[in-house]
Amino acid sequence: MCLLYNVEFSIFWDYVKFFASHETISRPLTNFSAWYTLKCMETETTHRTRGTIVGITGGIACGKTTVSELLAEKGAIPINADEIGHRLLKADSPVIDELTDAFGHDILDASGDVSRKKLGAIVFKDKTARECLNSILHPLIIQRSREQARRLVTEDPMCVVLLDAPLLIEAGAYDTVDLIVVVTAPPETQLRRTLERSIAQRRPLTETEVQARIDSQMPVSEKVKYADVVIQNEGTLEDLHKQVDELWERLQTHNEMP
Repeated sequence: MCLLYNVEFSIFWDYVKFFASHETISRPLTNFSAWYTLKCMETETTHRTRGTIVGITGGIACGKTTVSELLAEKGAIPINADEIGHRLLKADSPVIDELTDAFGHDILDASGDVSRKKLGAIVFKDKTARECLNSILHPLIIQRSREQARRLVTEDPMCVVLLDAPLLIEAGAYDTVDLIVVVTAPPETQLRRTLERSIAQRRPLTETEVQARIDSQMPVSEKVKYADVVIQNEGTLEDLHKQVDELWERLQTHNEMP
């Protein structure tokens, strides 16, 4: 018991000293639970049996994917839950019959795939329809992403796997990850970015449609309550890079120990 106390006090003291030497440190890692989790990862380096799974979530157009891409450039392995969900909308999906039974064959396009635009027009304005869709897709999305992540971290105990999942918290999948990172942005920024992105993708949305999509998700202010690390993506790209660098440095410290 005394040894455990001394170790935990030492970790806490390291935390105090670290922040005493960083007068202008940004938001990430100011949460002691996140620091403690990462510090424990360092002390267990020689005994690690698997890698680390980091869940990245946030609201629409907050910058989750950008953060994942920046971490991937540093060597992390990304798993995109949205991409898994999109594959489940294909004509050969194991849930295609459930989807057409629930929403009708009118949601299909000429190729037999589910049209995301047609389906979105239904679910983003109808909570009951949205819950029905989630009940069909989420179990498989969670299962496939969990299996993929666990396989990767088992194969390489030093790897960092990123689970990029917009609905990580809503779907109850946060127990799959070791660390939860929430990327935030002001609501007006989310609205502007989503409008710009829809135009760039040649699938323009109206402001009303975008707001309905934002409102359909858990507010970012609520997601932050689940976070170990918060990355604030409302400044410059340089600011975002700095926060990602800080997170990566802590994730990699255990790899650099002798």
